[in-house]
Amino acid sequence: MDNVGHALASGATDKNSFAARLKTLLGQTAHGKDMSIHNRVACFRNGSRAARLFLAYFLMVPVCGAMAQEAATLEKPAVESELQAIDEPESQERLASARDLSMAFNLAAEKAMPSVVKILSRSKRAGEEDSILSIIGGRDEQVFDSVGSGVIISSDGLILTNHHVVQDAARIEVRLTDGRRYKVEETKSDPKSDVAIIKIDADEELPVADLGTANDLYVGEWVLAIGSPFMLDSSVSAGIISGTRRYRDLSRTVSGQFLQTDAAINPGNSGGPLIDLDGKVVGINTAISTRTGSFQGIGFAIPIERASWILDELMNYGKVRRAYVGVRTKDVDYNDIRTLDLPRTGGALVVDVVAFYPGSKAGLDSGDVIIEFDGQVVETAADFAGLVQQSPIGQPLTLVVIREGERTELSIELVERPQ
Repeated sequence: MDNVGHALASGATDKNSFAARLKTLLGQTAHGKDMSIHNRVACFRNGSRAARLFLAYFLMVPVCGAMAQEAATLEKPAVESELQAIDEPESQERLASARDLSMAFNLAAEKAMPSVVKILSRSKRAGEEDSILSIIGGRDEQVFDSVGSGVIISSDGLILTNHHVVQDAARIEVRLTDGRRYKVEETKSDPKSDVAIIKIDADEELPVADLGTANDLYVGEWVLAIGSPFMLDSSVSAGIISGTRRYRDLSRTVSGQFLQTDAAINPGNSGGPLIDLDGKVVGINTAISTRTGSFQGIGFAIPIERASWILDELMNYGKVRRAYVGVRTKDVDYNDIRTLDLPRTGGALVVDVVAFYPGSKAGLDSGDVIIEFDGQVVETAADFAGLVQQSPIGQPLTLVVIREGERTELSIELVERPQ
């Protein structure tokens, strides 16, 4: 063992002696006579407690210093590399694409925003249970107990919203984004679809939303939800179309096909528009699927085609007339394809036919697979039910089925569904 190793391993307890030996050690290391790793470990094993503590420190200083030096040499080029990457053309293109998408959101929202309204109401049963406004608080809580949204669809003050936003309301007030306020004198609604229309009397023309189409939407397409969640006026959330033609029973009375989106929908968004990047209304936000009462990534909107059909029915007849064919159907599964020797998947398999109703009169039989109705492709039993429901009553329509492997065309006239 060399002198440096001996100075540490001797285990001397005399302060002067130990200090002298440390001074000797430091002096030797200062002149480049560093201990070998082997000698350091040996000293650590054989030395006194004080010597071991010192040696532990002595062993770690060079290691930590080396690590710090290495990190410094690596970190600087890494940071410089990242900064250089941002300036590269490919990175600039990605940033430009992100900014373009952000601008598309902005333009779409600005186009639709003036036609989106806040709807405040006070229920005839006010005070029976906690309301969203009682939770939020504020001056409006003294007058109203519910908040929702809506979208103006005519310049004379016709507004599309949800039935549950105005249900059993004793008082309703509509507020525009520019601060104007109107009392609602007339409402018409359809509980089964959760669609309602309200009318306000305006002295001047109102901004009107541009209606688009939900039939052309695809999964993954960007959409924006606009409304007044938790009384936050003109709030916009972005998301995508997570699914189309989702058949859901949203309550004991509300069912049908809906658009599914992950754009945030919260209390107060109900009745507001779901828009595409052209700023056109493609749906009416109506519900969420949640276990907590707040948004969990699954929201539903009524397709604008369905909402428009209900609007026309309410305006023309004061109620929604639903057509009826008189058959019970189910989805075609893999076993049905093999058993019935079908050429493809999809369609609505007729399970039962009600006598004396349109289906029976048209010649439909159990085992028929409906693949087209009134010129539109039928993929599921829900598709068929939705198409029938919104079809004209008392007019001849074409029905195409697969019967015993053969394509057969039938003519059918629908009736209004019995109450």
